[in-house]
Amino acid sequence: MSRSVFRRSTWRRALGAAGLSLALAPALHAADGETVAPRRLTLKQALAEAFALSPALNARRAAVDEARGRLVSADTFRFNPELEGAVADRRTPVGSVTDYGFGLSQELEIGGQRGKRADTATARLAAAQAAFFRDRRLLAARVELAFADAVWFRERFRVEERDAELTRRFLDLSQKRLEAGATSQLDVNLARAAHGRALRRVEQARAAAFEARSLLAEAIGLDPSIPPLPAGELPEPSPEPLSLEALVRQAAATRTDLEALRQSRLAAEARLSLAHAERIPNLRLRGFYDREEGTDRIFGGQVAISLPLFNRNQGGIAEARAALDRSGHERSAFELTVQREVAAAHARLQAAVATTEQLRGQVMGSLEESLGLLERSFSAGKIGAMELLVFRREFVESERDYVGVLADAWRARIELDHAAGRLSVPALDPESRRRCRRHSRTSQRYCSSRSWRPGRALPPPRPPRRERRPRNTPARSTKSES
Repeated sequence: MSRSVFRRSTWRRALGAAGLSLALAPALHAADGETVAPRRLTLKQALAEAFALSPALNARRAAVDEARGRLVSADTFRFNPELEGAVADRRTPVGSVTDYGFGLSQELEIGGQRGKRADTATARLAAAQAAFFRDRRLLAARVELAFADAVWFRERFRVEERDAELTRRFLDLSQKRLEAGATSQLDVNLARAAHGRALRRVEQARAAAFEARSLLAEAIGLDPSIPPLPAGELPEPSPEPLSLEALVRQAAATRTDLEALRQSRLAAEARLSLAHAERIPNLRLRGFYDREEGTDRIFGGQVAISLPLFNRNQGGIAEARAALDRSGHERSAFELTVQREVAAAHARLQAAVATTEQLRGQVMGSLEESLGLLERSFSAGKIGAMELLVFRREFVESERDYVGVLADAWRARIELDHAAGRLSVPALDPESRRRCRRHSRTSQRYCSSRSWRPGRALPPPRPPRRERRPRNTPARSTKSES
């Protein structure tokens, strides 16, 4: 046996062992009890599990709870009353007398600071709710893109497996023709080299498919070492019915990240109003009762207020005004980003749809027939190994391009739906809706599954409730009484 033949046989045995180990690895782990077999998930199931298990979304939900806690603190009276007591021993030439006294003091905010703090916390809670829905939509886009990539790499792996099977058949035919004396050893060597390269691409595609599934598992919140198997095929692309201008208007009305920035600006405005109110000093009231020398009783009260001579909250006002300006600039900049995202995704979708139509009509329609004709021509000796390998490479590359264009169109569709703000997300679970309805009527606009969902325009604020008549106020007389 020559050295080259020995190397080829050793290389083929190594590839076979590697493929066998990759195929048996899940079963061996399952037998040891360390891991389980991967599950098959549809896109709907992947989204449902992601919204239930995602650590990033749970962290954003906790941030909403933090904002709700700050609202409770802001709506509570800031200062508690203070009770004072004093006892003293008075010594006189006659004897000693015990003096004692009590005092009750309360600090009051007279500039409406408590209400403005509540307004600021309410606006921040609304901003946190909008950011929560923004992260839900971002998570949906991430999961859908990861699912599309997993399906694409799976189809790419199938193409490579098909190419390897095709080169194996060509290698068998070349060996038969060599035994019949119809070809040379050089053609057999070319076929064997092509089959080896095809096997290498199969292993590379297998690893890429596993990595794509691991990314999908990470996006869902599952164990990346046991990635799920995506169920479904690459969808046929369809053109976008809306114009670019209509998509931009839709994005401006329904993008939750734009709404989050708008709520952040409202929070900044409320913070500036609070900073102006904090210039007004607090009023301190105190009432006291003292008993001195055993017989003197003293009742009295005190009023105290600080004089804003030096500190008039100049730094807080300047900081709040700068934050307000920054929020406005950030929203303007992000509006341009949204327009760019919509335009780019729309252009990519149009290009992918057009390319798919061209490949489907010109290449994919005759691919099966061309491969069969190529195999029959080689078996009959009408073409040689060199021509066969060239034709085979062109036909298989066309299939790779077609699968890649389908995946590009799917990703472009997801990105366009994400950019236009119409990407569907699962409805809120009952626990999240219950949390959203607590403490703040403003936050209910963003939590109620009936009033608003991502992809719809936000409803207007609710009108204020009617004032109730005091209990001691007599009821209005009716006409009969008059």
